[in-house]
Amino acid sequence: MPLSPDIWPEGLLTRPGCQVGAPCIVLLHGLGASMEDLAGVADMVDPESRFRWLFPNAPVRPVRVNGNRPMRAWYDVYGFGGQSAEDAEGLQDMASRLGALLDHEAGSAPSVILGGFSQGGAMSLYTALHAGHAARAVLALSAYLPLRARLPAATPESPPVFWAHGQQDGVLPISYMEIARQLLTASGYAVSTHRYPMGHTLCEDELLDLRNFLYTLD
Repeated sequence: MPLSPDIWPEGLLTRPGCQVGAPCIVLLHGLGASMEDLAGVADMVDPESRFRWLFPNAPVRPVRVNGNRPMRAWYDVYGFGGQSAEDAEGLQDMASRLGALLDHEAGSAPSVILGGFSQGGAMSLYTALHAGHAARAVLALSAYLPLRARLPAATPESPPVFWAHGQQDGVLPISYMEIARQLLTASGYAVSTHRYPMGHTLCEDELLDLRNFLYTLD
């Protein structure tokens, strides 16, 4: 079924798979970025077009850490510290919207994979693990685990998590990944963590590892 503008009015980029009914990857950009920022990942990770790729725009909203100036954001951000309050209502509202997008794609794809960079990765983790919207896997790229104190226990249907992080990340320190790995593992989730000599960005080795992970999924 073709995508209707009503499903995601903020706009999204798509790259079709080489076959009708290809598995779908939905990749979410970071805070203040846009759908174009990650579009090149599809060509680097999946040059054979084995997957259909979707890159949605986040809504424009006031963000507290930006002095309440508007920017593209999946939810509000109150602070970057590990003990900062979090926008639980905003996370839940956006998870519901993303769930509708995932359900739409699931109607024509054998599986849907959800992931993102930074805030987009955090949003993906919340949508699949907290809100329980179906995903074949979750890709967390330089992200963090939102509302980690409320993490539900894994079920047999819970998706595996691929987590990549820079060892010199000055925005979201790599300790965020280590904390998340401990919590996820203790709660029964399958998580593979990958460390790279980089800051808050992406690198070639990371994308190669991501490619290998995707191609080993059933």
